[in-house]
Amino acid sequence: RCEEEDVEMSEDAYAVLTRIGLETSLRYAMQLIGTEVGVEDIKRVYSLFLDESRSTQYMREYQEAFLFNELR
Repeated sequence: RCEEEDVEMSEDAYAVLTRIGLETSLRYAMQLIGTEVGVEDIKRVYSLFLDESRSTQYMREYQEAFLFNELR
């Protein structure tokens, strides 16, 4: 994907992105790629955007705070 988008990525960033792809999904990991990517870039984006698993976990942890909880 980096080659197609003409993106420069450090080896460390590539390793972090690979780990994220293995733990979440390839589609999610590919969305984290920008124009020039370093480890700090990937960590920042990872903290801002949730993959399906982390989103589901967040909903479970905070379900009491959401409006749909009142419908029970």
